[in-house]
Amino acid sequence: MKRSLAWAVMGISLVTLVLSSLAISRASAAEWQGCDTGRFCVYTDADGQGTTLSFGPDAPVQLYSAEWDDKVTSVHNNSPYWSCVYRDGYYGGTVQALRPGYRGNLADTSTNLNDQVTSHKMAKSKAGCFTGFERCGNGYLCLFTEPGGRGAMTATQNDIAVYNEAWNERVVSVANYTDKHACFYRDANFTGSWSDGGKTYGKYVVLRSDSTVIPQPFAAGFTSHKLVTGTSQC
Repeated sequence: MKRSLAWAVMGISLVTLVLSSLAISRASAAEWQGCDTGRFCVYTDADGQGTTLSFGPDAPVQLYSAEWDDKVTSVHNNSPYWSCVYRDGYYGGTVQALRPGYRGNLADTSTNLNDQVTSHKMAKSKAGCFTGFERCGNGYLCLFTEPGGRGAMTATQNDIAVYNEAWNERVVSVANYTDKHACFYRDANFTGSWSDGGKTYGKYVVLRSDSTVIPQPFAAGFTSHKLVTGTSQC
């Protein structure tokens, strides 16, 4: 009789344990607020809690508003694209690429951008998270403050004899989507030169339809540029 009672008690305990496990699983699943298919959702608290915003693949944010800047704690990428989150505005600073279907806390990622996200976009591949050249429109020469077309950007169709303070010696990458070649110079008024390895260079040229990261010794060394139909005109 005692043995039967013991088995009965054990059976009740096992049932209770199973039910408890199911309850915990349901609670965990319920922690995350919904994120519609095809959307990228961000949350102010861990595990999909707090205030939330939802974005489609065609709605990149180059600079979060004050209400969301450095406020994102968890994310759900419920889309077929890679979600790219950045520490700085305009796709600048540290980047974290989040695979399609990813759901988790930013503190658990390799870059730990918890409460540090300032911009984001969605890309067709992981590599797309590390470039921002697509921001440059056809017919424009675009200058960027970070490699790969990331960071602050300015676009122009004109020659500039001297860069303003915001851009002088700050250009790190270039997209030239004009129908001309772009000639860059170290000094104002299309003058100056660079020296490297015993050689002297009077200009750096980015050909039409090209995008590139500026190598040393030219990187962050431009003060003026002009657009030409032939490189001999530089």
